Amino acid sequence: MSTHFHVTHALTRGLARTFEDALALEPPAEPIDVKVAYNQHEKYNELLKSIIPNVLEIPADDSCPDCVFIEDTALVISESHAVITRPGAPSRQREPDPVVEALQSLGISHIDRLCDPATLDGGDVLVLPWAVLVGTSRRTNKEAVAQLEALLKAAGGPPLYVFSVQDAAIAAATTAIMPAATAADGKDPHTLLVADSPMGHALADQIRAVLPHHHQFHHQQQQQQQETPSSSSLSSPSLSAPAPATAAGAGTTPLDLIFVPDTLAANVLSAGAHVVMQAGFPASEAIVRAACEARGMTLHTLSMSELAKADGALTCCSLLFRAPRKAEQ
Repeated sequence: MSTHFHVTHALTRGLARTFEDALALEPPAEPIDVKVAYNQHEKYNELLKSIIPNVLEIPADDSCPDCVFIEDTALVISESHAVITRPGAPSRQREPDPVVEALQSLGISHIDRLCDPATLDGGDVLVLPWAVLVGTSRRTNKEAVAQLEALLKAAGGPPLYVFSVQDAAIAAATTAIMPAATAADGKDPHTLLVADSPMGHALADQIRAVLPHHHQFHHQQQQQQQETPSSSSLSSPSLSAPAPATAAGAGTTPLDLIFVPDTLAANVLSAGAHVVMQAGFPASEAIVRAACEARGMTLHTLSMSELAKADGALTCCSLLFRAPRKAEQ
């Protein structure tokens, strides 16, 4: 079983000079310090360059204060297929345009695009080699899910599983409806880090409910392999049974759930044998470090506190993917 995400490229985007005007669910307790944010973003890019062979930065657009959060603009499904999103906030709907150009320049040949009335933020989506998980929310609507499912099927892509971030918030009795990837994110293709909070547990319950049980999962994968031509461009690692579950009930699904006490610490970057998490959360770090060591992975920590004031987690600031071979040369 492949336990790592095979990443050859990262796309990032510059920090706009207008970043203090970036959207946030709640105003931060302290205003955004743009100078510190620039410094943190620079260190973020430096770290990516140390663990990923190719890092390309798209220039910022000062008319788009949120443009640094490039994850929301595209879903890279495979070496040859990407889906351009349509961010939920009207002020952000110009952000994907330069991302299309960058992906095309790297040789991704099949680029689809969601269209009105669909809205979808990439932060509500987790692209795994064996599935795409989407959380509907105030930013990601059912029309986007329908369009995405049709596009994945047409391209011979992985199955789509849908859960509701809003229903999870209701179950958790909270009005703070965060992007799905903020409270739950992939550490490797079969491990999901989840915030040990009411919202995190509610999301975990939602995900468990929509994923197939273990035996169903392998039956579906066998069917998919039989139906998919051998020339498929999907760059999925080999699929086999996940590690034993860390959370009750998780062993019946293709995901191992690991709970961490801090919400921001549940969002990590994973590239090859490297994992990057937010600095400043020692209890969560101890859990993640132990999980990394058990899997032969190296953990890095990085502070992105100023970007977090605009609801930005680590994964928000990059698109990580495996590009076609010609782009690796």
